Amino acid sequence: MLKSALTKLVLCATAQHLLVGYWYARKLQDQQLFANDIAGHQAFAEYLQQHPAMPVYLIADAAEEDYRLEKIPHTSGTAKNELISRKLSQFYRGLEYRTAYFVTRELDKRKDDQYLFVALNNTDFLQDWMKIIQAQSAHLAGVHLLPMLSQVLVKKLKLTAPHILLCEKLSSGLRQTYLHNGRLRMSRLLPNVPMLAGQLGAEIEKTRLYLVSQRFITRDTSLNLVLFSVDGSTQALGEKVSQEQAIPCTDVNLTTVAKKLSLPAKLIEQMPELLHMQLLASGYKVDNLAPEKLTKTYQFNQLKRLIYIAALSITMLGLVAAGVLFYQGVAYQSKYKIALADTAAEQHKYDEVAKNFPVTTIGADDLKLAVELDKTLATYPKSPRRMMQVVSAALEKVPEIQLNRLRWTLTNDVKIQDTDNMTKLAGNEVSANATALPAIAIDANQLYELALVTGEITGFTGDYRSALDSTHKLVAALNANPQVAMVEVLQEPVNVSSFVSLQGSTTDEQTVQVQPAIFKLKLMLKLPEGKAAARVKSP
Repeated sequence: MLKSALTKLVLCATAQHLLVGYWYARKLQDQQLFANDIAGHQAFAEYLQQHPAMPVYLIADAAEEDYRLEKIPHTSGTAKNELISRKLSQFYRGLEYRTAYFVTRELDKRKDDQYLFVALNNTDFLQDWMKIIQAQSAHLAGVHLLPMLSQVLVKKLKLTAPHILLCEKLSSGLRQTYLHNGRLRMSRLLPNVPMLAGQLGAEIEKTRLYLVSQRFITRDTSLNLVLFSVDGSTQALGEKVSQEQAIPCTDVNLTTVAKKLSLPAKLIEQMPELLHMQLLASGYKVDNLAPEKLTKTYQFNQLKRLIYIAALSITMLGLVAAGVLFYQGVAYQSKYKIALADTAAEQHKYDEVAKNFPVTTIGADDLKLAVELDKTLATYPKSPRRMMQVVSAALEKVPEIQLNRLRWTLTNDVKIQDTDNMTKLAGNEVSANATALPAIAIDANQLYELALVTGEITGFTGDYRSALDSTHKLVAALNANPQVAMVEVLQEPVNVSSFVSLQGSTTDEQTVQVQPAIFKLKLMLKLPEGKAAARVKSP
């Protein structure tokens, strides 16, 4: 798996032959040439059998290439893919090898995208090689056009002229490639055309006329001619063509580029396509013309490779984490042993010092009792929440009663008196009809929750019997609560004693002011469960 990630087979197919290069770690290890005949096909099949499960990249150097520059609306995602697929079907219906190459995005208001649609019009020279690749289940990564790699080469050489006409002498013939601002626009292959000044000048003029007809350039556009050579042999040729065509010419010696790519200059001179193959083997990506059905084996292998790398990465991370945890565990164990030794030493020192401590006068039982008493006190309630919940539940059953005051306390004196004298009625300190109190055994060591409640009847209009009934309903609701120990009526809303004299005048009703119906209660709650004092039976 790891070896296949470092090795590549790069093929360059022409009408006459197939050039195969074997790369390992981006360095050319071997190259072979197979003729486009039965013997060459058989030899290529045997060669593929010797390199199974290896990525295969195919470069097509064909004369039957088509280029169309089109604008499409700027979109993204699925809409973009559907639009490009529709354009490809419109331009190249029935052609198998085709693609859309993104060029640029325009700067006008619409900001349309410019795409170069490319296809191979005739693939007869590829069919036999492709059948062998499929028969051997080779991992075909893609089919690429040679001019696209020429574009990469121009960019690598940092040729920045806006209009470049690149002329390359290849094994298949003379190839002229036009680039605008470093982007491929058109390329044409001329088989059997010699590199002579007159012949080259004529082909340059034909290419210029074609570019003008396709509106790639205008008649006044100045082309920059670039000639590739290994030994500088095209320098004189370039000068002559430059004088005849009145265009600037640049001769590029590929020897320096070949050295940087670790390619022998002699190989480039014999097989110029190796330079383009080296770029592809070095990781320079160009658009793929092959349909998905031909590259699915490679895609599946890439997916397996990614899963393998992910699993290996997770395993390595797990091993590193296990090592770190093991190291921490050893460190913690060592610290634990040191801590045990320090604890034993301190305990020994304490025992030695404790021998000289004076004997305490407090017995162990008293200390135990004090601790238990502290725990008991800590369990007692510290807020009036429970009392407020009890009173609130009773008031919900008697909505006409309004709570004016609630005094809550923790005490062991159930006879505590209310010090609030503001709402007392004259001569009515304790109601004559006060509820009889049950006898309760009071533990002086216990603190009881006790509340003094002051309330009144809202909307009182002088109906004293209704006020008394409401008060008695409240008392009954409180007594019905199992948390209540006792309820005592300290003051009823009206004085019902027969010894009180009546005062007032019946002649003027408007002068009579109805006194508010105010009452007072004393309420005590039982101790929390497990701490309640025993009740004394009534006599």
